[in-house]
Amino acid sequence: MAETRQRDLAKETLLYALAMVVSGLVQFAFLPFMSSFLTPAQAGELGVIRIISEIIAGIVVLGLPAAVIRAWHHTDAQRAVLVRSILLPLIPLAVAAILVVTLGSRLSLLFHITNPSLLLHALALGGSVALLQVSLSLPRSKGMAGTYFAIQFVRGILSLGLLFYLLHAVDASGAIEAFLKARWIPTSLAVIFSFIFFWKATASSRSVAAPERLTGSMLAFSLPLVPATLALLVLSSADMFMLRTISTDMAESGWYEWAGRAVLILTPLTLGFSMAWQRYIFRKKKEGGRMDELGRSALLFMIIVNWAAMVLALLSNEIVSVFGGAEWLPAARVLPWIAGSAAMYALFTISQTAPLLTGQTKYIGWMTAFGAVINIGFNLRLIPIAGAVGAAFATLATNMFMALSLFWIGRKVFPVSFFAVVVMVIIPVFAGPLSSMNSGYRMIAILAGTAVTAVIIYVLRSFGADNVLTSSPSSSGDSDET
Repeated sequence: MAETRQRDLAKETLLYALAMVVSGLVQFAFLPFMSSFLTPAQAGELGVIRIISEIIAGIVVLGLPAAVIRAWHHTDAQRAVLVRSILLPLIPLAVAAILVVTLGSRLSLLFHITNPSLLLHALALGGSVALLQVSLSLPRSKGMAGTYFAIQFVRGILSLGLLFYLLHAVDASGAIEAFLKARWIPTSLAVIFSFIFFWKATASSRSVAAPERLTGSMLAFSLPLVPATLALLVLSSADMFMLRTISTDMAESGWYEWAGRAVLILTPLTLGFSMAWQRYIFRKKKEGGRMDELGRSALLFMIIVNWAAMVLALLSNEIVSVFGGAEWLPAARVLPWIAGSAAMYALFTISQTAPLLTGQTKYIGWMTAFGAVINIGFNLRLIPIAGAVGAAFATLATNMFMALSLFWIGRKVFPVSFFAVVVMVIIPVFAGPLSSMNSGYRMIAILAGTAVTAVIIYVLRSFGADNVLTSSPSSSGDSDET
């Protein structure tokens, strides 16, 4: 049983990661277009609009994806779960539309957005992304990672093709709008297809009565995740907003946006694992299993993430030179620290294991909200000193704090080795300073890091990681059972 679950986790992680690879490559492919059709100041404006769309998505989604997966494994009334996943997000979507129409002009002035109508595209993008997250939680619930991959693959190809067409069909003044349309139109089509597909797929359960308080139980689980989602958005958006309002150089926000999109190449691995991880731990809780299984899988994941972040950080100069050009070279100073913060976010994903298993999602909400406040404080202090680099370092430090805090809160349910966590934290932090070395030393560091990573993975797979990430089960009482 345990081996079957682990094989499912590996298979689903791979397929989800491949789906995210498509999304990541699409975003990475946007970089040459951004360098050619936008100035750094316009790229910063696009980044602000993107972040507004993410805030809208965080509100509209209501934390439902995890609740849908949980409900799917708690009831046979799957059509009822589908209906609620369609209807519940429509209420906050209507509220978001009212807010955008009402506050659009003020937001445009505050964040130096040239055309208030661009916020309507932010609404379309945020709403469609939220609905897609909810709709794609259905194939995740059934372990249909292949279907998830197919939908995301087609969406990514359509997005890139549409961007190419739109950029060559409009003048410079419509370039930002083209980038937004290229994302929300394919996303909306994917939402429509997904709901139709799973409406047919759940036909056999349409006569099964929904359990009492199904809606209430879904919302009770999901709503505490909304503050967490919004707090994470504050973490990812405060940098950009504060760069646009504090820094006197609008190009700083453009370099930050460019580096942030480059780091999206790590997103497939992190999100792929995260999506498979939720189903894995909920199945584990239902079917029984030991904490050392979670520890082994989590440690292997973090080793791979740290290696990828290290390589990206050490090659930052070459990446910016090839895909950006001379005008964007300052982004190479920002890229290593954003790569490190992405690794810390992966560690934060694992640190949520205990609250998710116990249903105490309020802890995730509280800690991310506290982290958002800390992040704002870091930005206020660091942006005037170091600009975009200071903003990136603020995110890295905040993600590290949140991960370590949640590990501490959940230590009785998911005990971890302090030494292993410290190692996972040190590597992304040191990649930043190492990126300033000359190219020869950086290549040696990459080869050495790759060799060490390969050896550690081999050793862990050969001898297990029971006592590396997680404490010995015998020392944690009954905490070895989920």
